[in-house]
Amino acid sequence: MKTLAKKLLLLLLSTVLTLVVIEVGLRLLGRKYTGSTYTADPVLGWALRPGAGAWETEEGFAWSKINSFGFRDRERSLKKPGNDYRVAVVGDSYTEARQVDMGKAFTALTEADLNRSRCLGNSTVEVLNFGVPGYGTAQELLQLRERVWQFKPDMIVLQFHAGNDLYNNYRELNVSPPEQAPYFLLKNGKLELDSSFNQGRAYTPAYMKLKGTAADITNRSTLLLLIYKWMRTQAQSSARARLADPQAKAESPSDPTAPPPEYQRFLSFLPPEIPSMVEAWRVTEALIGEFGQEVRDHHIPLLMMVVPTAHQLKDPEAQAAYRAQYKIESLEYADDRIDRVASADGIPVLRLTRALMAETQRTGNKMTGFPNSAEGHFNEYGHRVVARELANAICQVGSAKEANSRK
Repeated sequence: MKTLAKKLLLLLLSTVLTLVVIEVGLRLLGRKYTGSTYTADPVLGWALRPGAGAWETEEGFAWSKINSFGFRDRERSLKKPGNDYRVAVVGDSYTEARQVDMGKAFTALTEADLNRSRCLGNSTVEVLNFGVPGYGTAQELLQLRERVWQFKPDMIVLQFHAGNDLYNNYRELNVSPPEQAPYFLLKNGKLELDSSFNQGRAYTPAYMKLKGTAADITNRSTLLLLIYKWMRTQAQSSARARLADPQAKAESPSDPTAPPPEYQRFLSFLPPEIPSMVEAWRVTEALIGEFGQEVRDHHIPLLMMVVPTAHQLKDPEAQAAYRAQYKIESLEYADDRIDRVASADGIPVLRLTRALMAETQRTGNKMTGFPNSAEGHFNEYGHRVVARELANAICQVGSAKEANSRK
C-alpha cells in the first residue's frame, strides 16, 4: 500500500513539474493567447467580468482590463465629478475595441479630443465605454436601463452595426449565441421583453462566481490559455463541419422562408423578403424608437453612430463583385433605412462610411484589419478617424442642445 502511495505521489510530482516546465517555457518564448473576460448575466445574457484582465491575440494584439463596473474602460466613479460632462457610448465589439490598446480606442480618443476643443464649455468631458461584444439593440436598451443611467450621463451615443445588430435583435437569426440572450418581441405594436433565457444554474450567483474564478485562473496561465484556445478551435471546427455536412443538408427539407446559407454576410443589404428578416427589421426599428423615447424621458440628447461593415470599406472593384454575387443593389440599404428611422424620430445620425473611405483614399491606410487578421474591427487608424468624426458630431449635438435650452 505504501509502495502504491509513493508511486502515485511520484507521478503527481512529476506531472506538476512537467506542467511547470511547460508553463515557464511558454512564458520564456513570449507566447500569449486570448483569454476570456466574460461572465453570464441574468439580465443581459452575458457581460464583461468586473476586474478581469486578458490578452486579445487573434485579431490585433492588446491587453484588456475590465473596470470594477464591468466595462473596458479606465476606472470611473458612479458619482459624476464636479461639473463634468459625461457621454455614454453604448455598443458592441466595435465600441469595446479589445483589438487595440484601451487608450487608442475611439472612446478614449474622443474624450481627449473633446477636452482639447472645449466645444462643450469649460467642463471636463468623460466618454464612457459601455461596449460589450455580441450585443444588439435589445441588450443595449436593457443595459441603458440597468447599468448606464446610474452614471448620470449628459449624452448617449448608440452605436449600430448593420452587419450583425439586426440578427442579434431576433432569436431566429441571432448567432451570438441565440439561446443565451434576452429579446424584445412586438405584440400588438408594443415591445414585450422575453427574458426566458435566464433559467438554470448558469445564472445563479454561486455558479457565475465559480466560473469567473476559473476564468481568472486560466487567464493567468499561458498553458491553460493554450488548452482553452485548442478547445475553442475544436468546437469551431465541429460547428463548421456540421454546417458543411452534405448529408445533414439533404435531410433538411428546403424551406423558401428560411434564411439562406451564410445569410449574415449579405442579407442586411437587401430589402427584407423572408419573414424572419421582416420581423427583425420591425423589432429593430421599434427598439430605436424605444431607445429615443427612453433618452428623451431623461431630457438629454441621443446621437446614433452607424458603423460600416467590412464590405462597405472595400475598393470599388471588390464592392462590385460582392454586390453581383449576392444581387445587392446598394451596400447602403441598411444604413439608409436606419438613418431614415432615426431621423424621423428626431435622432441625429453619424454615418462613418464616407469619412473612413476618404481617409483610406487620402492616406492609403486601411481602417480595419490587423497583421494577424485581414479584416474585421477598426485598427488604430480607424479608431482615430472615428474619434475625430464622433467628437465633431458630439460638439454639434451638444451645441444644439445648449442653444435650445436658452430659447
